[in-house]
Parts: sequence; structure tokens; C-alpha cells
Amino acid sequence: MERGPQQTFDAPEGLLNIGDCVDARGEIAMPAGTTLVSLIERNVASIGDTVAYRFLDYSRTEGESSELTWSQLDVRMRAIGARIQEAVPRGARVAILAPQGLEYVAAFFAAVKAGTIAVPLFAPELPGHADRLEVALADSAPGLLLTTAAAAGAVEAFLGRLPGSCPPVIVIDAIGDDAAGNFVPVTIGEDDVSHLQYSSGTTRPPTGIEITHRAFCTNLVQMILSIDLLNRNTHGVSWLPLYHDMGLSMIGFPATYGGHSTLMAPTAFVRRPQRWIRALSDASREGQVVTAAPNFAYEWAAQRGRPEPGEQIDLANVVAIIGSEPVSMAAIDAFNDAFAPHGLPATAMKPSYGIAEATLFIANIAPAARAGPTFFDGDLLAAGRAVRVPAGSRNAVAHVSCGMVARSLRAVVVDPDTGEELADGSVGEFWLHGDNVARGYWRRPEETRLTF
Repeated sequence: MERGPQQTFDAPEGLLNIGDCVDARGEIAMPAGTTLVSLIERNVASIGDTVAYRFLDYSRTEGESSELTWSQLDVRMRAIGARIQEAVPRGARVAILAPQGLEYVAAFFAAVKAGTIAVPLFAPELPGHADRLEVALADSAPGLLLTTAAAAGAVEAFLGRLPGSCPPVIVIDAIGDDAAGNFVPVTIGEDDVSHLQYSSGTTRPPTGIEITHRAFCTNLVQMILSIDLLNRNTHGVSWLPLYHDMGLSMIGFPATYGGHSTLMAPTAFVRRPQRWIRALSDASREGQVVTAAPNFAYEWAAQRGRPEPGEQIDLANVVAIIGSEPVSMAAIDAFNDAFAPHGLPATAMKPSYGIAEATLFIANIAPAARAGPTFFDGDLLAAGRAVRVPAGSRNAVAHVSCGMVARSLRAVVVDPDTGEELADGSVGEFWLHGDNVARGYWRRPEETRLTF
């Protein structure tokens, strides 16, 4: 696979330089010792007073903003981490049952920094997800639960309905910063598991996927390179839930390159999609901004998120990843039509493909490419052959390309029954190999052997 000439990516002294993650062959080679914790420590040491994460809280007022600098995050991580270390041994699972917010971010990173395995879940008040939460808790068998004061009552009530004994619960926003002095530093390796990512449960019961530091950091660099997100003036804006793999990646981006992300709750977006658009506009005025969402979000924003008359919205620097399901050209067209008058570039929308078993990201279209449909003969496609036809042809079926696979990820299309690689134009199953591939399924050795 051909790549363009290798670029030079300069970062302020002390921060991770993306160029140092790419070898002479153009392949990703993370510097020795790179972990999620080491990346944050670089940011704390080099740009500690700058904002790392901002949360827009719409639960009480219209967008009350709270912020964490890298130094403040470091204190919260060590304070929460110290309490984790007092409660459970290294390698224990620590589940996060908290609403979206900065305390969730701090809790996730604290569990990782303490040498435990984070299990990012959600507060039981999330409608329609109780069964998934119960399955994930039973499967991961956490030794400790982290929540917030606002969700503690719902967590205790939920736990009271479960069979058997329950692990202890720590209310993280009740932990004072002075607890940070009790934190015991832990040596963490690239191949240690940072967290268990539970699958959505749409096609099978929720399954824990073991994500290592190497896999997570590699995948973040792959995403950064794929969308040309190469300077510290790039911001993230996300309402995606932090228990979702893409939601976690949106807080992983700034940890990697020393930028910052603006977060809000999923319900804040659903109730008023203009909030997402306004946050994107605010960030776009500062520099490049990246966001991500599935089809419905772009369609919903196009329907209900258009600016008020006279409202100044600037989306000129937006990069918008669309994925998590087969990408809809109708969703892309609707969003483009709604927001092109407000500066949204024709190349902003980036159809992408990913799976949790590969940490997340597998493929998207190039930074300068414009999303568009490709038409195939539907009858031949059903028979296992991908034959392109003109748009107006009988039986023409439109599919949106997700571009090319990530750098340093190898992909082949095979017959899943025989394992034989198929010729171009054949329909089969993707098999992947790369450092971003997860270690396996939690406590499922036979499934791990067959899949990984």
C-alpha cells in the first residue's frame, strides 16, 4: 500500500512528537515505554497549566462549563488512585458507574494509573441498559466500583437487586485532593491491560475485550495520522458516552498530543442538537476540531440543530468522523446541506470503519477526500461478487467507501469457512493484524484462540 512522503510533526519539548512514532519505513513504532499513563505524565510536566478537558453541563443551566488542567487531572488521578490502591490489589478490575463528566474522566485514568484494569460502564439510571450493565458486572467481576455522589443512590439501589455479594463502592467526588499524597507509583508496561471494553451487545451478549496500552496508544496514533490531526491546536468535541470505545478515544486524543477536548452528555445532544453544533463552532474558531458520531446524530443535527436566524456559526475547521454502523450517504448529504452555508468543508465528513476487537479504528477516507457513494450490482453482491455499475443501473446498490486501512494495520479479505484469501472483487470477511488489535476476550480462552 503506497503512502505519501513522510511528514515532520513537531511538538513542544517534552510532549510526544507524532514523528517519533513513525519509523523510516513509514510504519508506526511507538517509543519504548509509551503507555497511556506516560503520555499524561508528559503533558503534566510540559503543559500542566493548560486545559485538558472541559465539560458543558446542561443538567441545570444552559452549558455551565467546568475544566480540568493537566495538573489538576494529575492530582485527581493520584487522589482517586490512592483510594483504589487501598481497596484492591494491582490487576483487579475497577468498574466506573458514573454519569458523563470530568469525574468520570479522572476515574478512568486513575484506575489505569493505579495499576488496575478499568472497566468503563455507566450509571444504572441510563434507560434501557440495565441488562447490559448486569451482564458486564457479572462478567468482569470487579473488586471495586467508582461512582459520583449524584449517582450513588441509583448505584446502591441497582446493586441491591443483584444476586450475591457486591463489591465496595467509592464516591469519587467525595475524595479530597489531599489523598493524592498517599498514591504509590506503579510501573506499567505497554502490554499490560489498561481496560476492558465491553461490546455493545447488539448481536451477542456484552463481551469484555482486553485493550492493552500498546493497542490503545497505537490506535490513537493511527487515528491522528488518518485525519491529519497533527498539532496541539486541534480540539475534540464529543457527546459520545465514555463507556463507548469512540467516547474513550475522544478523551485519548488530547492525552496523546497535548490538546484538549470539550465533552457533554449524550442526553444534552439528543435534547438540543444545536449544543453540539455551537460547541463545534466555538472550537472551530480556535483551530481544527474533530468530532465523531453515528448516522442518526448527523441526521438529527441536520433536522433540529440548524442555527437560529442571525446566529454566527463557523464550522470551517471541522473534521467529522461518521461510523459505528454502515455509513449512510443520506446522513452525510443532509448534514452537508444543512451546514455548508456555515463553512463546513465538503471534505469534512469522514466515513470510517472500526470494531472493538481492533481497539476501535480500522479505516477511513483520506484527509483531502470527499465522501461519496459507490454503486454495485445488488444481485451479484448477494452472490459474493462486488461488481461496480453506473448509478442508474437496474439493481444498483449504493455503498459508502470507508477508504483505506490504518497505517501499520494489515488487512485481507478471506473466505471465513476456509481461511483462504479471496481475489479482488470478492465478498468475504476481514482479517486484521497489527499492534492495535486487542489481546483477546476477557475470560474466554477458546473464543480468544478462534478469533485472535
